[in-house]
Amino acid sequence: MLGKEGANLDMLIDRRKYKGFSAVYGQQLAETGQIIGCASPLNDATETAKNLKVSSREFLEVVTEMFSSWLPRLSGVGFQAVWSGYYVEPRYIVDPALGLFAGMRGHGFMLSQYLAKLYVDSLMGKEVPQYFNDLRLNGPGLSEQAFK
Repeated sequence: MLGKEGANLDMLIDRRKYKGFSAVYGQQLAETGQIIGCASPLNDATETAKNLKVSSREFLEVVTEMFSSWLPRLSGVGFQAVWSGYYVEPRYIVDPALGLFAGMRGHGFMLSQYLAKLYVDSLMGKEVPQYFNDLRLNGPGLSEQAFK
């Protein structure tokens, strides 16, 4: 394990704008020792309707450089798997009645575990905060901007 006193590595978040990316995240899973991470392309939310492309090569270069700068021991480690894809608009949609749990990116990714708990609470008939109901598909939503 790469964390403090032999523990797994906590999540690292680097918000510096670097080579077309706005943030790089990474952490080590305690169960397996695997290191997982992501890099967010630097683009404006108003561009979500455009067909923006970031190549896997650019992504891999940025992630490799950032992770190696955090932990030089990782400089010789390869990638086991890589995923890329589109995100929904920056709005969380959490609607247990419709089976939806979408939009978890950026801050939503960090909040997703708590929102998942509320999702289960809702399914079990437990009381949930009002803002949780606002996240339904036909609700007013809670923009990612609310957390900035």
